[in-house]
Amino acid sequence: MTHDQALKRLIDGNARFAANKPVAAVTDDALRTDLFKNGQHPYAIIVSCSDSRVPVELVFDAGPGELFIIRTAGNVVGSIERGSIEYAVAHLKTPLVVVLGHQHCGAVKAAVDGGKHSPDIESILDAIRPSVPTKACDDPYAASEEQNVRNMLKVLSDNQTIANALSEGKLHLAGAKYSLETGIVSFFK
Repeated sequence: MTHDQALKRLIDGNARFAANKPVAAVTDDALRTDLFKNGQHPYAIIVSCSDSRVPVELVFDAGPGELFIIRTAGNVVGSIERGSIEYAVAHLKTPLVVVLGHQHCGAVKAAVDGGKHSPDIESILDAIRPSVPTKACDDPYAASEEQNVRNMLKVLSDNQTIANALSEGKLHLAGAKYSLETGIVSFFK
């Protein structure tokens, strides 16, 4: 599958989800057996926020074995996440990586608002803070959510395996934002 076909599959799946008309296969014995015997062949890697309101497989109307998902608060990408993505790109030959942010992200809000947090939460916020606007804007939360996606795409493109796959045309990176209100995913660069 090409990255264009993978992206179309995500867009079509999200359209079904938003229209309340999902068609993803329910997991059954035959599917589990097939995945066990033949392994996984995900068509897309999704880096998403851990927020429970963003159920990635449901949002894209996908079943088991279709998506390789990494979830962290604020869809933050660090070395462990990069390594997981590198594995899927190099060994599973997955052609598309999507960093999926969402509306009303609590981690982004915490980075914008500031305040005291534990050292572990601070490590997440430190990764998000470069996304916070330095100048006044109408909606610093929305601006930070989208910029955070772009920044995480940059973090990914700095990985040598990912950069090589991009330059060889074997991989495409895409940014996206999920609307909690509508269920629609908007893709952007």
